[in-house]
Amino acid sequence: MTFRMTSQSKALHFLYKYFDWTQNDIDRAHVTTELFNNLGIADVKTKRIFKICNFPEEIYQGDEGILDSKKWLLKGLIVLIRHGDRGPLQHVKRIVNINCDTEETEVLKTYKTYLHNLTLSGKLQWTGPGPFHGFPIIPHNPVQCQLGQLTMQGISQLLNLGLILRKSYQQIWPKINLLKSEDILVLSTRYRRTFQSALAFLYGMIPNDTLTKLNILESQSMSFCFKYCECPITEHLKKIVYKNELHQLKSHPAVETLTEITGRLLFSADGDRGTLIKDPHSVRDALLAYVCHRTGLPCDDPMNCIRKHNIAGIIAYTEWTNYQKWRNIYWRRFCLLRSYGQMRHIVQQMLHMVGSNGPNLVIYSGHDYTLLQLSTALGMANDPLLLRYGSRIIFEIYQDNRGKTNDAKEFYFRVLTNGKDVTKQISFCRNVISIDKKNYSTQCDQFQGRLRQKI
Repeated sequence: MTFRMTSQSKALHFLYKYFDWTQNDIDRAHVTTELFNNLGIADVKTKRIFKICNFPEEIYQGDEGILDSKKWLLKGLIVLIRHGDRGPLQHVKRIVNINCDTEETEVLKTYKTYLHNLTLSGKLQWTGPGPFHGFPIIPHNPVQCQLGQLTMQGISQLLNLGLILRKSYQQIWPKINLLKSEDILVLSTRYRRTFQSALAFLYGMIPNDTLTKLNILESQSMSFCFKYCECPITEHLKKIVYKNELHQLKSHPAVETLTEITGRLLFSADGDRGTLIKDPHSVRDALLAYVCHRTGLPCDDPMNCIRKHNIAGIIAYTEWTNYQKWRNIYWRRFCLLRSYGQMRHIVQQMLHMVGSNGPNLVIYSGHDYTLLQLSTALGMANDPLLLRYGSRIIFEIYQDNRGKTNDAKEFYFRVLTNGKDVTKQISFCRNVISIDKKNYSTQCDQFQGRLRQKI
């Protein structure tokens, strides 16, 4: 018996081949606790899954701030971060067995001491001005995973990221060591995990005295849409995209079955279990709570456990569907509309920096959808690792030091995702020119006017 593979089936087959999970692998994967308890002995295929976790020690310097400061004057930075590692969003089995603590590094110890000294009352709450006054500034229980709450591993991710970026920019932008509260604009969604992530990131990136004086502003929307949130057509587009995802899943009954089997072993009876076990993305999210903390996976009995082929298959499928969604015109339109308000705000901040009015550092502390929708709206290529915990998108705004005027043509910007220059991917920056021999930076022609036209 033969059948004709559709293009979708071929894509899925390719992803399975990429992870290379053979039947022998499945048969041998009978001790999941041992598999995920020790990253050091994990095989190559398992390490590909671990890469999604973005462990603190694996956050490295990228291409940020590598330009010649004699030629290019950095005017400011706009940084979008995804919050750090968190507990699962839904009730899962054996959550009490997941240790969400992390290695007690010197940086983490120093940060904890700083927070204790900052809050002499003994209550680790934000004492600064703004809407987050009284918010907890560190996870209450460093060991136990809490639903949707930042973990100590998440704190370490953002601490490391802040320190790395500060080191990257010190040479080209000495001002980073002298930033005052009026030079910085910080916005966070009203979730503990995004607020705590912003604090940890700022501790690593800016002077500590400045951090205590910051007024961290609240965004009412995960999209940072400000006054441009109401757009009825977005709900219509969202339904079209969701309907297409359901159709894709129905076209892959093996994945549908794998998802439901894994979901039943994964989710507890609390919550909307019937819906969750049918959603590959919800199952993936819950699986990462175990994988990213190297914890044994749930079992109903020794013969009925989640195996590594469950994880590989679901991750492969969700990454493939995200790629298909990225190619979907309705999804692109949805992202453009949802990101419109934030793009306008980013452009306004760029123009303030160009006019030397400040702020010089703008930070948005958000979620995976914040980064996904903005990157899709700008036309950036689909990158599965962009959505990892602690990911970043950075806009660098430069002035040509060799120019003699303040003309808009002498201002340039780069866009980097997780340390990689992706400026040429932006839909309205296709016509770019190299501004140094290593091709590390690019120019968008007529910076000010062209951005205004597009936004």
